[in-house]
Amino acid sequence: MRRYSLFLMALLFAWSFTAEAQSYGGVTVIENPGGGTIAYAQMPAQHTLQGAMGKVLQYAHSRFGGRPQINHVMRGSDGSSLAVTFTVKSTAQGNQDIAALALVAVSPSGPAKGALLSDQADRFRSTVGPMLKRLQSGAGLAGTGSSSPSVAANTSGSASQAAASSPAPAAASNAPSGSGTGGDAAAPTKGASAPAAALHQTAFPDGSGSIGLPDGWALTGAHAGEVIAKGPPPAGLHFDWQISALDPNDPRSQNLRRGVGAAGFVIIPYGTDGANTFKSAITQLMQKQRKAVPSIDVVDSKQLSAQETMVVADIGAVDGQSPTRALIDIGIAPKNPLGGYLITLYMISFPQQLAAQNQATVTAIFHSYKTNTAVQLAEIHADTQATQAFTQSTLAAMNRRQDAQDRQFQAFDNNLLDRTVIRDTDLNGHGTVSNDLADALIEANPNRFQEVPPSEYVKGIDY
Repeated sequence: MRRYSLFLMALLFAWSFTAEAQSYGGVTVIENPGGGTIAYAQMPAQHTLQGAMGKVLQYAHSRFGGRPQINHVMRGSDGSSLAVTFTVKSTAQGNQDIAALALVAVSPSGPAKGALLSDQADRFRSTVGPMLKRLQSGAGLAGTGSSSPSVAANTSGSASQAAASSPAPAAASNAPSGSGTGGDAAAPTKGASAPAAALHQTAFPDGSGSIGLPDGWALTGAHAGEVIAKGPPPAGLHFDWQISALDPNDPRSQNLRRGVGAAGFVIIPYGTDGANTFKSAITQLMQKQRKAVPSIDVVDSKQLSAQETMVVADIGAVDGQSPTRALIDIGIAPKNPLGGYLITLYMISFPQQLAAQNQATVTAIFHSYKTNTAVQLAEIHADTQATQAFTQSTLAAMNRRQDAQDRQFQAFDNNLLDRTVIRDTDLNGHGTVSNDLADALIEANPNRFQEVPPSEYVKGIDY
């Protein structure tokens, strides 16, 4: 497991972080001889089961081109592993129905690991067992390099049984695929100036998780694993903070950016580095709330992976409160079919003059953050359905407005060019003719020929 450390920079009194000097490869993909595909990777930036599973589901979404529909969620007996079965309509493979098993494991002494076993839905029940055996024999997750059992060993029995009983595949669903790292930080380095404060594990009201808070801190909001807590002003935290973004360079985002739906998005080019993504997102959110935008000075930045960055930043006064030093984990999800994507933040801040002495407390709070995966997935699934319904209704309203505008423009053109759209009731058809011909036809046989108002123009024929 990649561990980042918080330490005091002697001259600047700044928070920063380091990572173990270790090279991590990408996703390894194996075509199983008996059918199916095994993909696995180490995930050094992930420290919690829900964060690691979020990354695997995110990879599945990107690979198959559709949202996974969760069927079963299973946790290993020792609490260090998690398995999820799902189905997906793979637009990347000709709308083929795919069934899959996602596995993740975390360990205090090594990097988190994830694997995805997938095959055509109609044969997955017969191929998942051999793929699990191959995984346990050495490909991917077998052995974590510590005393903790591997996820394959912990979950193979229940996972195989669940995979065998999975329902028939459904169309692409609204299961979550957004980025989320959770947080599990390393112990502070030797230079830490104060021990961690005593924490009180506080449950979220909706049952989706809990977090340890020092004296004087309190929850102010929690839902589906997302949590906001406030300490003595201006200290606070916001974990699993998801911000919807649109890529202005993606033509697919044009409709949303022109319509009322853009009000719920920040506009940031996809691929912007993590530090500038964070600065731009906060700036736009403050502007949308018509608040003064605070100064944001990045003290340090470390890219943990292509889609995750850790940032330490000094943030100026907000709402009259003192400036803060913040530690932010920034996750970027793959783009969706509308040219949008999700930014996920895990952010904790203290007054700048107190930040260094609280670094051990920051570490302890990150360690304490836990979520109830089943509740979280269920709530995110419901939220995603509501969001998609809103997006679809917004796009439909925009299309209706555009269509009405096109009709009016065509009617204006017809008027300038002395043309009229008429209806022939005998042939059940429309046609655009000169005003003189239209007048003659209507006068000769008004029961057969009538002028068509713009509201009844037929798209593709009249405009």
